[in-house]
Amino acid sequence: MNKDELVELAHNPDFIAGIYNYCDRWCERCAFRSRCLVFATERADPDLDDMDVRDLSNAKFWRNLDSIFKDAHELIRECAEEAGFDLEAIQTEATIAAHQAETENAKGHQLSVLARDYGAAVHTWFENQLVAAESLTDDHSVQAKREAIAIDVQSAVEVIRWYQFFIAAKVFRALMGGDDEFDGVYPADNENEINPAQTDANGSAKIALIAIERSLGAWRIVQSCVPDKTGSIAPIMATLENLRGGLEEKLPLARDFIRPGFDEVSGDYVS
Repeated sequence: MNKDELVELAHNPDFIAGIYNYCDRWCERCAFRSRCLVFATERADPDLDDMDVRDLSNAKFWRNLDSIFKDAHELIRECAEEAGFDLEAIQTEATIAAHQAETENAKGHQLSVLARDYGAAVHTWFENQLVAAESLTDDHSVQAKREAIAIDVQSAVEVIRWYQFFIAAKVFRALMGGDDEFDGVYPADNENEINPAQTDANGSAKIALIAIERSLGAWRIVQSCVPDKTGSIAPIMATLENLRGGLEEKLPLARDFIRPGFDEVSGDYVS
């Protein structure tokens, strides 16, 4: 998809502005995917049907990514010119240095480290405690049903794996803007009022908290299926609990953030 096609697609009034910024990117489970520009863009791009384009180790992936960056850069430059902004003037050495320092601080923050540690711990657990996720299938599910536990262990494993590294990415983004004031990423209920919770940092922290809590629930299911592994699972869950508490302390308004679409529409939703 080229730049002009993207602009034309973005004019669809059915799309919810910014909904993709604070979702969990699990499109196949999302009730709002038909109203998401990113999902529509991916569906409209025939190149994405080629599995090689989705493979980080394949040259096609990097060529496609380079093309996306070039189109995005051109679009940003055109928008900046229309708005009267000089991007060259904005990118001063001091600004670049400040951004680099902020990045390093966020990367080295104890919550970022904790989130990365969790991702590594999940990998280690599945490598050492179970040969593969398939080890948690028939026998354990049958045993769980005998104990009157209505669960789907494979779904639990999918949840754990999906959020394994996602959590760290969102925690990092939250910390990148953790000291920001209201930045207007999304309006308050009353457009004439300022909602202090509506910052990108809080929005990123909120979806991280949601991912943490879904992961904790999934780990409890796994514990119910393989009680003999409780000892090895407990430290992983403790890491998640510590991460949740630390994130809530760092960004106490995170849960008040109103995510476009998800927190506005009544009814069940997934992402």
